Amino acid sequence: MTAGATALLLALIHFWGGPFAPQPSLEQTVAETAVSIRDATIAALKGEPAPVPEPKPKGYDLDQILSLVTAVLGGAAVILAVLGIAFKEPRRVAGGAAVLGAGAIAFQFAAFALGAIVFVILMVPVLGALGAG
Repeated sequence: MTAGATALLLALIHFWGGPFAPQPSLEQTVAETAVSIRDATIAALKGEPAPVPEPKPKGYDLDQILSLVTAVLGGAAVILAVLGIAFKEPRRVAGGAAVLGAGAIAFQFAAFALGAIVFVILMVPVLGALGAG
C-alpha cells in the first residue's frame, strides 16, 4: 500500500505543482508545431523530402524522472497486491494497494490525454489560419 500511496501522491504533486523542469511556453510550442506541419506539407506537395526534426537532447529532466518513478511505484503496488492475494494476505489491504497503484497510473495517463486533447484543440485554428494566409 505504501508504494501505491507514494505513487498517487507523486502523480498529484507533479500534476498540480509541476512542471518542475523549464518548459517552452504553450504559445511557442503551438507555433513551432504549426510551422513544422506547414513546412512538411509544403515539402510533400512539392515532392521534396520532409524536413528532418531536430534531435532531442539526451538525458532525463526532473519531470520525466518523476513520471517514471510514479509509474514504477504504481506498477510495483499492483504487482505486490497480486502477490499479496496469492499469499493469502487480507483482501482489503491487497485491494487497496492495487487501487492506489492503478489510480496513480491512470491519473498520469488521464492528465497526458487531457493535455493532448487541449493541444489538438489549440492547433486546429492555428493551422486553419496558416492555410488561409
